[in-house]
Amino acid sequence: MIAPRLVGMIHLPALPGSPAWGGEPLSQLSDEASADAAILQEAGFDAVLVQNSLDRPTRERVDGLVIAQMTAITTRLRSESELAIGVNIVKNDGPAAVAIAAASGADFVRVKLLTGTTWSAEGVLHGCAHETLSTRRASGATPAIWADVREPTSRAEPGLGLSAAIVDALDFGSADGVIVTGRDTDETLALAEEARRSHPKAHLVIGGRVDASSVFDALRVADTVIIGSALKATPGIRGRVDFDAARAIADAAADGVRVSGGAFYS
Repeated sequence: MIAPRLVGMIHLPALPGSPAWGGEPLSQLSDEASADAAILQEAGFDAVLVQNSLDRPTRERVDGLVIAQMTAITTRLRSESELAIGVNIVKNDGPAAVAIAAASGADFVRVKLLTGTTWSAEGVLHGCAHETLSTRRASGATPAIWADVREPTSRAEPGLGLSAAIVDALDFGSADGVIVTGRDTDETLALAEEARRSHPKAHLVIGGRVDASSVFDALRVADTVIIGSALKATPGIRGRVDFDAARAIADAAADGVRVSGGAFYS
């Protein structure tokens, strides 16, 4: 299967059990996720990435309740949607994401810190490559693992350049793709260009900070672009996917040129 060009985020509200949970039953949250996925498919996206985005406060690892709920939602999306399906567990539970993908049939996972160390709101986070890869091997499933190597919600360890971070993720972490995201669109595109120059054959994903005005430029550099807040009528991670916003992005991306191909599976 060819890697997707356009991935739309499904930002879930806080799940039951989260301190931020608003009281909505899981069935309602699942219905909303299903509706968002249908909008993204109709708008012309290639994949969805479902994330427990509003489970606050975030933590490095999640419990069995989150895993069960995310598995139920992802399994429903897999059964109803023709799009590729991805899983991201905030903040950094790669093993849980792979387990959910294996149980639900999802195609890829996003891991915020596969290798190395970073400082974030959760404290000091450490890479989870061994546990993530071991879980994938034990499951018998083959979801691709996309690893963030630059992202704006945490601070990378001092002295670790982008090229070295990519080497760590690909060579030492066995990632199938790397993700870069800056603080704004210009920084994001600059990071993507630097990553492409240093590792031209890597599956390169832009993880955010892209909208209809910049998606064409993003796809001239990256293989895949993940779109999040720009999908909403009011930009941000809260709220539902808006068809008009999603369609505008898909239309703007239609003439984008992917620099290099990439498969889901290494």
